[in-house]
Amino acid sequence: MHPAFCTFTCHFYEPLLDEDITKYLLTSEQLCRVMPSAFDSEKARRQAFEAIFGSLDMKLQSHVEFYISPKVSQVSAVVESGGTTDVVKTINYGGGHLALILEEFKVESTGDAYMRICRSYEVLCGDAKNESLLKFGNPTFLLCILGPYLMVCGAVKRKNVHVEPLTPLLPMFPGFGTEGRVMQLAHCLRALKEGTDKLREFWQDVGIIKDANEMVTADSLPEPYLVSGCPDNGLLRFDDWRGTFESRMRDRNDSNKHPNFLAKIRKGDECEKQVVVKFIYNYSGTYGTAVHEYLHSIGLAPALYLVKPLHCGLVMVVMEYLRPEDGTGGWVELDKFEGSLNTKEHVVREKLEMIIKRLQKQKMVHADLRPTNIMIKVDGKGDMMIDENEPILSVVDFDWAGRAGEVCYQPLLNPNVPWPTGAKAYKEIGQDDDRVLLDNWWGAFVEVKTAK
Repeated sequence: MHPAFCTFTCHFYEPLLDEDITKYLLTSEQLCRVMPSAFDSEKARRQAFEAIFGSLDMKLQSHVEFYISPKVSQVSAVVESGGTTDVVKTINYGGGHLALILEEFKVESTGDAYMRICRSYEVLCGDAKNESLLKFGNPTFLLCILGPYLMVCGAVKRKNVHVEPLTPLLPMFPGFGTEGRVMQLAHCLRALKEGTDKLREFWQDVGIIKDANEMVTADSLPEPYLVSGCPDNGLLRFDDWRGTFESRMRDRNDSNKHPNFLAKIRKGDECEKQVVVKFIYNYSGTYGTAVHEYLHSIGLAPALYLVKPLHCGLVMVVMEYLRPEDGTGGWVELDKFEGSLNTKEHVVREKLEMIIKRLQKQKMVHADLRPTNIMIKVDGKGDMMIDENEPILSVVDFDWAGRAGEVCYQPLLNPNVPWPTGAKAYKEIGQDDDRVLLDNWWGAFVEVKTAK
C-alpha cells in the first residue's frame, strides 16, 4: 500500500480533532442533504458535488496546483472510454499527465462507476508517456460517485493496474445525530484531504515535482519507492529472518478484511517456518502485542515474530501460521467448524471463560473475542481434538487488544455483531467487555452448532 493510501486509511479511522469537526461535518451534512436529490445528468450531479466539496479547498477539477516548469501550464487531459469522455485537469508533465484524484459520476442505474473509473485510470496511465510517472506506480486516488453513494479507492500501476477499495460504499443520505452516516462521511472527507496532501509530498520527495524553474528528467530520479517489508518485491526481511512471500490469503476485493499473505521465513540454519504476514490499518497505529504474547506464553495464541509500524496507521504483523484442516487434521475457525458441539459445548465454554479470566487477571482485553477469531484444532475426520478434557484452542486477531480502560473501540463497528451495551466508536473498552460479548453471541451460536 502506498504511503498516501496508508495516510488516508489512518485518518479515516481516527477521531476528528476539535478544530476539524465543524468544517468536515458541515460539508458532510450538505452532501447528505443534496446528493440524494434526483439529477437529470451526470454533469448536474458533478457540479452539485463539487460546489459543496469546494469548501474544503480541494479542487477536484484542478488536482495539482503546482507547476513543473514555467513553460508548462495546467491542461485538460481528455480521457476517452466506452464512448464517453471525461475531462480531468492535470499537469502536463513531459508529455504525460500527473493527477492526484480522478473522479467518476454516474446517475442512478446508469452504469458501474467503479469499472468506469478503473478504465479511466488505465487510459491515464497509457497517456503518461514519460516513464518517470509509471516508474513510481503513478499512485492516484479514485472517487466513485454512483447516485448518492461514494467510494474512495487507491490505484497504482506496476506491471498491471491495481485498484484497492479504501472505503466501503458510503451512503450520502441524511442521518439522525452525528455518529452515523454523516460522521462516517466526514471522516472520509478529512482522510481524502490528508491523503492527497501526502501524495503531493510524495511526488516532491521522489523529485518529480521541483521548484518552478527546474524541469525534472528521468535520469535524475531515485529508485522506485517501495514500502519496506511489503510484498512489492516478493522478499521479507526483518531482524535475522529471511524469507519470501508465497500467496495472498484473502480476497483482494473484500475491503472489510485486512490483506493477509502467506510467507516462508528462515533464520540461519534453522528449519523454514510458514508464517502469516498481516497488514492492519488501525487508527491508533498500534497492535495488541502484549496480549498476543501473553496468550502465546500460556499456549493460547500463535507465535508472534514481528510487529512493525510502517506508516501512519499501517502496521505489519508476522505470526505463526495455523495450518488449516486438510484431511489429516489442522486448525479451523470456530465459526466454520462443521462438526456438532453436542457434548463438547460445555468444555468449549469453560475454556473460553478460562481465557477471559486469565486476561482479566492481567487487566487485559481482547475486545473482539468472536467465533471468527477463535481457532480450534481438529483431527483428520474434522472432529474437535480434546486434550486432558479440554479442547485445543488458539485466539487470533489482536488488532484491538490491549490494557482494559486504555484501548478503545474502532470506528464503524460491524452492526451485525452483538457488541456490549454502550460499545461505540472511540469508547474505552471495559475489563468485562470480553465476557459480555461472549454471553451475547454464545446462545445463538450453540443453537446452530448443536442442531447439526
